[in-house]
Amino acid sequence: MSSSKRIEKIQFKLYLCFDFLSGFAAYAALHMVRKLIVEPEKYGQSVPLKFDAKFWIGACATSLIFIAISGLSGVYRDLARKSRIALVFNTFGGTLITAIVLFFAILLDDIVGSYNQYYYTLGTYSGSLLLFSTVFRLIWSTRIRNLIDRKKLTFPALIIGSGKEAADLLATFTKDRSKGYDFKGYLSLDGNTTDDRIKAIPYLGTSNQLLDLLNDNEIDDVIIAIPSGNSDLIARMVSTIENVNVRIHVLPNVFSIISGQVRMESLGRSLIEVKRELIKPHVAFFKRSFDIVVAALLLVLSSPFVLFSMSMIAIGSKGPIFYTQERLGKHGKTFRIIKLRSMYQDAEAQGPQLSSEEDPRITPWGRTMRKFRLDEMPQFYNVLRGDMSIVGPRPERKFYFDQIIAEAPQYRYLLRVKPGITSWGMVKFGYAENVEEMLERARYDLIYTENITILNDIKILFYTLVIVLQGRGK
Repeated sequence: MSSSKRIEKIQFKLYLCFDFLSGFAAYAALHMVRKLIVEPEKYGQSVPLKFDAKFWIGACATSLIFIAISGLSGVYRDLARKSRIALVFNTFGGTLITAIVLFFAILLDDIVGSYNQYYYTLGTYSGSLLLFSTVFRLIWSTRIRNLIDRKKLTFPALIIGSGKEAADLLATFTKDRSKGYDFKGYLSLDGNTTDDRIKAIPYLGTSNQLLDLLNDNEIDDVIIAIPSGNSDLIARMVSTIENVNVRIHVLPNVFSIISGQVRMESLGRSLIEVKRELIKPHVAFFKRSFDIVVAALLLVLSSPFVLFSMSMIAIGSKGPIFYTQERLGKHGKTFRIIKLRSMYQDAEAQGPQLSSEEDPRITPWGRTMRKFRLDEMPQFYNVLRGDMSIVGPRPERKFYFDQIIAEAPQYRYLLRVKPGITSWGMVKFGYAENVEEMLERARYDLIYTENITILNDIKILFYTLVIVLQGRGK
């Protein structure tokens, strides 16, 4: 483990500890204001200031809520590289949300002489929590910044490229050490070095050796600095190391800049960072909550249709009512998808086959189920289990997914999110009858993975509902 990663682990523990203490201190300040100013008397009796079990429970609970909200907002991620401005905004947002939760959970029941007294309590808690947490976070963040400036904290990095682009980048970061990169060497594309300035750092081989180098060395960052027009090559390199815990950066071209992919940074040269986690923590939390609620609701609402379909399957053909099949889930982990059987028994006795619109293996009732997607209703159970999401890339069998990534390695990124019952690819393209069509559908799903929001999930779910009601499935 590199020194930067060890420091981040220490930071994480310190943040949790001091955020808990900040929440506790803020609640203590609130408690004193409530008992001494807002509610000195209750029903004609004086209210003593005491720190009883109720106080300790409230202080611990609100502190944990503040930590949870901070975690969902991303405060505890990339601590060694988080800017102080971003930290202040994150702290302010977390404090505000925590105060709102506290107000509706506790303060709203206070007996107050006027609504102005709510300002005392809410202001005391918010101000105290913001002050205590911000002071600690800024002190520690400033300490980390000083360690980087004094080169006591560095991030081991590799450059891929040996031409002018790589040499210019090396010169920039050598002169301006604000990013903290410690370049361990460079890799060329074909074994040739076309700009001698890059030789200031060790030559480590060709880009084909990238994965081995990352597995054998402590590297935090990989920077791809090769000429424009190599997007396919970049995609292949990135997909090769997607499971390695490193930050991947790409040198932007003019199109990347004018299309808004490059963000202005306060220090150093701007790079495009390849996103490791496609969903922010708070979005993942709300998406999972949305999945559970919708899946449970639709399982109940669809139960009459599912029960009728089960009886039709039993009457129409021999074999089990349910059909299970192994599919690839998030990070390539396999799970068994559950569907109502729409084909005759032993339909794949000759090996894996994709179905077509006139597939003779589909039973008469199976054809009806597919038109209205009734065969996929049991998959809501997969959603409740956590294997799938309501909306996500279509889950594929490994047999076909291997063929997809052999043609287009960038589609490996579809495994970075949970697969879904429906997807943007299913809405825009539908079922695929061959690998070429699977590639076309995967293109839409790849677009979705870069634009995951609850609003987009609702939109895709609405379009799917229209398709189901119109019977436009295959």
